[in-house]
Order: sequence, then structure tokens, then C-alpha cells
Amino acid sequence: MYSGEKLSLTKIENDFLELNFNSTEGSVNKLDKQTLDELHQALTIAQQQKVAGLILTSSKKAFIVGADITQFKQMFDASEDQFLASAKHINGMMSCIEDMPFPTVVAINGFALGGGLEVCLACDARIISTQARIGLPETGLGILPGWGGTVRLPRLSDFATALEWITSARQYSAQKAQKSGIVDKVVEPENLRAEALSHLVSMASGDIDYCLTRKRKLSPVDQEQSEISAIANMAKAMVMEKTAGHYPAPIKAIELITQSASLSRDQAIEKEAGVFYELSQSPEARALIGLFVGDQFVARKAKSYANALSKSLPQISQAAVVGAGIMGGGIAYQSVIKGCPVVMKDIAQPALDLGISEAKKLLNKAVSKGKLDQTKASNILAMIRPTLEDTDLQNSEFVVEAVVEHLPVKNAVLSALDKQLTDDAIIVSNTSSISINQLAQSLQNPQRFCGMHFFNPVHVMPLVEVIRGKHTSDKTIAAVCNHALRLGKKPIVVNDCPGFLVNRVLFAQCFAMELLLRDGVSFQQIDQVMEQWGMPMGPAYLMDVVGLDTIVHCYSVMSEGIPDRFVNDDTTPTELLLNNGRLGQKNGNGYYSYSAGKGGRPEKTLNTESINLLESMSGKSEEIDPQTIIDRLLLPLAIEMNHCLDEGIVDSAIEADMALIWGVGFPPFRGGICRWMDEQGLDVICQKADSFKHIGELYKPTQSMQDMASAGKKYYP
Repeated sequence: MYSGEKLSLTKIENDFLELNFNSTEGSVNKLDKQTLDELHQALTIAQQQKVAGLILTSSKKAFIVGADITQFKQMFDASEDQFLASAKHINGMMSCIEDMPFPTVVAINGFALGGGLEVCLACDARIISTQARIGLPETGLGILPGWGGTVRLPRLSDFATALEWITSARQYSAQKAQKSGIVDKVVEPENLRAEALSHLVSMASGDIDYCLTRKRKLSPVDQEQSEISAIANMAKAMVMEKTAGHYPAPIKAIELITQSASLSRDQAIEKEAGVFYELSQSPEARALIGLFVGDQFVARKAKSYANALSKSLPQISQAAVVGAGIMGGGIAYQSVIKGCPVVMKDIAQPALDLGISEAKKLLNKAVSKGKLDQTKASNILAMIRPTLEDTDLQNSEFVVEAVVEHLPVKNAVLSALDKQLTDDAIIVSNTSSISINQLAQSLQNPQRFCGMHFFNPVHVMPLVEVIRGKHTSDKTIAAVCNHALRLGKKPIVVNDCPGFLVNRVLFAQCFAMELLLRDGVSFQQIDQVMEQWGMPMGPAYLMDVVGLDTIVHCYSVMSEGIPDRFVNDDTTPTELLLNNGRLGQKNGNGYYSYSAGKGGRPEKTLNTESINLLESMSGKSEEIDPQTIIDRLLLPLAIEMNHCLDEGIVDSAIEADMALIWGVGFPPFRGGICRWMDEQGLDVICQKADSFKHIGELYKPTQSMQDMASAGKKYYP
């Protein structure tokens, strides 16, 4: 009856119609413009037919994964009238499904997310595979379900469930969906189509009264207003506690669903469209949707390195980590949890014991959370082979050097590895600051060597910086990106320079904090302001976590490599604390004091001795305008990132932003430092930087920044 490139409408047995989604492009179904156009044509034909019912199916592994986010920009750039007209058109299709003159059922396989789930909610019944997962992820993108999701979900399930599903932006299992009343039946994948058709037969024959469900979906929410208000207030408090108000979409969704509870379907849908438009214009939506696109971009680029070679790279069957301890144990754990056996080598048994202990601790935590059973955890741990013998490394195809951050030690280890391993084995260094080009001098074959900088804790932080040296081959980069993806990490390729990418720009901010402290600004206020701005931890707290000895060591690396901006002529406040025996969390004393809290995690408290030491250098500490703190810390970070872009250390603004978000937890709702500059306006950034030029070169905008500001350009046009 209708056949397009994205879907088809066919008359099948029992006088039924089948609407089948089966895009000829890509491996999944998406609700892009063409799919929506074809859906409109198919539904127009369907509603004119005298048939007994309609079944919606998918020939892909997933039903519909959602709207095509790559087309959001075009939609969000439309005027309000155009946007609302488009929303009305799409919602008209959803209501058309709901108002068909015969019953409708959907067979949900794989995933039904976002707009894909909203299509399902419009049907009279939902039959779902045991392997399927469904959800409404929109608030995680800074928007909300805009095609009837906020209207139909609370009427199908209940008010509290709708708030939970929509504000969490999570995916839910088929079993959870059935328990919540959102789907009618859970069946095995091989029985999905047959069971959906059987259910449709029962509705068409009158054995199941689908009109009762329709009536509920068309009417106000069937709960007392006092109960609705109480649930909404509780949900809003929970969201605020979790997000500190930085993410407006969940709060707007709660307010919308509450206000729409007393409205009819069509009134509520119209209200939903207005709030959808409002959120689509927010900086948070631009940032969060940008991150979604950025995530896909980075993954595609990492895969493209291997695809560019004549044949795909073989999967690593045995890896190795040289240098145990907490970091080595974390890398080993990440390897075996993803199914890759690993040899963990060290020269000292206590270091090996610590590495195994770290891996065991992480596996035990997974068992306690129900993610693994004890047998499986024991089998995974057995995939780590601790050794003191060099000969045990000989069959390793991929070796991560993770020894102490000391050039002579690393050189000796790398030189030995170069001789011990086969010619096609890959060698990488987990160094966080030492030049890859400098380390490569210790290898006879530097083509097979590069940096692979994991961030601590390894199992939590997504980013891996893949640092290309001047001799590193394309094959090596491809192999390292491939292995990083296998480990569940996000690899971003950067070129060698002091601090590489993330630490280089982060240390620009650290130097800026030292200057604030020298001016007598309270480090407690600095941390409080930056945490309120959205950073996971303030810079002083971060230094304590990293270790003040490590920070001071990296200062010398940065000052030697970039002396014009990273000026370190005098003793810094951090060096003062270090010289007085304060290492940070390592010994319980840094900017703050630390003691064991719940689960052994360090808890910080104010440290009067640190305050007195700092005041001995800069006088009594004082508080200043919070915006000045924000500007003085972010401008050097932003300017240094521009230097990195200008020098080709990182290829693009989107990779620069993703690296900061994945590597140091830069607030996702800000979208990264380049996105932040766009939102501020580069002209404003340059003006603010000019007001601080007396402080030093850290605050001098690059020429490219000034040129972009003059031309009104952005990093994300």
C-alpha cells in the first residue's frame, strides 16, 4: 500500500495493516525528516482503510532509537512560529495513531528511545521483547519529550513514574516497563511478532477493550491534585539536590507535567510544545546536544584511524602493564573487565600486591552492587597475571608502561621493552607530563611507540589521551585507538607538547589560582565559587587529590616548556605547603585536612595550619567578587586551549571540549571551554582578558581569538 526508503505499509493476514520501520540507510531506525515525511504519508493512507487493526514493527535490531539529533540544529534555528507549527504537525501524526478507527499494537524490539518510545505510547497496546529497553532521554539533552511523551506517560502509568522516567533520562528494562504499566506484555524475542498479532486479534474481536485505554489517555491524569502537588514538590527537591539547578530541563518537565495533569490530551500537547521550544533555545540544550554529537564524532574518528589502513587491525589477545600499584592495577582491571588478559609486571612484590588489591577491590564493588557474581569476578581477576619476571612479557602484543614519573626510570624500562618484545608489539607510556618525543629516544623503533594517558581513577574517567610523537606511525595510532575503544574508553589523539592537552590547559588554571592566592584571595572561596559554577571540585581540592608533590613537579615541566606564560620565578603557595610537609590526600594534609569517612573515602575539613601558612605569604586572606574568581581562572584555561588549537595539538574545538569534560569533569551543561566562549562571545572574552593583562601573559588572548572576535565568529557556527 505504501513503500518508502524508511518504512512501508502492507496489508497482512486477519485484515490487518503492518507499518514496518526498516531504514535503507544505516543499521538503525531514526525519526529523521524523511522518516517523518514517509510516516505522514503512510498514516494518511492507513486511516482511510476499512481494516481490523494496525501493527507497528521494525526489521532492524532496534525499533526506533529516537529522533535524528544531527537535524536538531535546523529545527532549533527555526522561528518560534515555525517550530510550533512543526511540533503540531508531528504531534498530529502521533495523535493520528492514537485515534485510528481500529486498534493499534506495537512490537518493541531492541530499543525504543525518545521519539521512538513516543510512537509506542500513542499505540493502544505495547508488546515488548525481554531483551528490549525503553526510555525518554531528552532531559539529559537539555530538552524534554516533545512529541506527547510528557502527556501520555503519566496517563498510561502514574504521575510519580512519569516524573521518574522523564527526569532521570534513563533506559528501563522490559520487566520494569511492565511493572510500571507502560507495556502490556513481555515476551521472548522469537515470539514478539506472533504475540503482538495475537494481542491485536483480541482487541479487534472485543476480547480486550482498548477503548478504555484510549479514554484514559485522552483525559486528565486520574489522581488527586493534592497528591500530584506533593509528588511534584518531592521530585523537584530531589532534582535540585542532584543538579544544583544547573540543568533546567528536569525542573521544567516536572512543572509542565504538573500543570498539564488537569488538561485534556490536546491541551496538554499544545502546552508541551511551548515548553519544548523554550528549552530548545537554552544554552544548556546547545551544550548537552553538542556533547551527544561530540561523543559520536570522537568515536567515529577513533574508528577511522583503523579504517584508513588497508585491512582491519587484529584484536589484542594479551596485553601487559609494566608498573603496578594503584594506577597499574586500575589499568589491568580495565583490561580484564573488558575481556583482555593482562600481564602485570613490577620489580617489587609489594607493588604487585597493591595492583592486585586495587583490581580485587573494584571487582568486589561490582559484586556488592549485583553487577557480577563472585564466580565471574574470581575468573576475571584470574585473567591478571602478576609477575616479577621480564620473560613473562615476551608474548604481549600491547604494553602499557606505567612506572614512576621519572625520566631515567622510564627510559630504562622502555629501552628494555623495545628489546624484549616482538617487532610488531605496540608500546605506550602512561606518562602524564614527560615528552613522548623525549621518551621515544630510548627506543630503536619509535614508530611503534606513543603516549596513552589514562586519567585517575581509570575505571571512572572516560578519556584516554593518545599522544602522537614525531615518529609514531599511523598503524600505532590506529592500534592504540582500537584498544582504547575495546577498553570502553574515549580516545582523543593529540600531538606531543608539555602537559599534552588536558594537563596543559588545566595547569594554566592552576597557575592562575596561585596568582589569586598570592593576591590574598581565600582558597576556600575559590573552591566554593568554582564548585557552585559547576566544577566537580575546586582547584585547591583538586590539587590535594592529585598530590601537591605531583603538582609542583608538573609546574617545573610546564615552566620549562612554556616559560613565557607558565612563569614560576617565586615560590608558589602550593610549593610553600609542600615545603612544609603537606602532600594533600596522600598524607592527610594539604590545602585541607583529610580523614577516613564512609567506606574509607577521604573526607576533607578546614585546615587552619594551611590557612596560616598561606597568610604568612600573602597577608590575611579575603573574599572578593565571585565573578572575578571565575574570570581569572577560566580565561587562562580558555586562552591556553586556543594556543593548543593554533599549534595543532588538538584538531578541533569539539575534541578539545570533549577532552576537558571526559578528563577533568568540566561541567557538561557548559559544553566545554570552547562552547563556553561561544556563549560568552569572543569579543567579551577578549575584553575581559584585556582587563587582567597587567597580571601576566596567561591573560593575553591569541591572535586567532582576536581575529575571530573581530569577525564575530564562533567555534560552533
